[in-house]
Amino acid sequence: MKEQLVSLVRLQHLDERIRTQTKRLASIPEELGEREAAFSAREAAAEQLEAERKSCLARAQDLENDVAKHELRITKLEEQIHGARDAGAVGVAQHEADGLRAKVAAAQEEALQLLEEADRYSADRDTARAEVEEQRKELESFREVVVSDEASLGEALAALQGERAELEQPLSTAARELYARVADARQGRAVAVMRGNSCSGCGSNLPPNEQVKVSAANALLPCRSCGRILVPQEVWAAGAE
Repeated sequence: MKEQLVSLVRLQHLDERIRTQTKRLASIPEELGEREAAFSAREAAAEQLEAERKSCLARAQDLENDVAKHELRITKLEEQIHGARDAGAVGVAQHEADGLRAKVAAAQEEALQLLEEADRYSADRDTARAEVEEQRKELESFREVVVSDEASLGEALAALQGERAELEQPLSTAARELYARVADARQGRAVAVMRGNSCSGCGSNLPPNEQVKVSAANALLPCRSCGRILVPQEVWAAGAE
């Protein structure tokens, strides 16, 4: 029985390594997804800057078209003013021309501001695109690492699982079933060492007669409090080698 208890300790340590490898393997696609999402967000931000630049230029062009129309109308109004003989008609034309000149001045000022803003967007876009290109290279490099890591971790995990199968095979049915049941209930920690007079798993004190039985290492003895399989220090040390 002592050999089986040592095997159970080894099995627990091996299961911990398997869980660690499994988590590492599962985390790779998640990390890749996070990096891809970050890259997509950065790429979208760069394209948004380009869209803002184009919007400024389009608005500035619309204002320039309005200016051209207003100036053409002002020219016609000035011709009417010079050729008109009615003071009232001259006043009306002059008023309209003055209003259009004010619109032209405002439109030209706004168009200039939009062109300056478009220049700022252009500079920000170029910076963002450079960062996107750098991030693209990093993402491609990481994808290559992912392929390599998944292969190596998969091989290591398969080796550990094969080692586990060999280690579990000689165990009795009772030992395998008890280990599996307690491991499910205790987050994989099915075996605990007796330290002094208490269970290292839950800290509860053991009666003297149970301490003697655990020290003898000739039976599967679950802790009355947490259900973990109790082993003496020398068994635990042997299993941890």
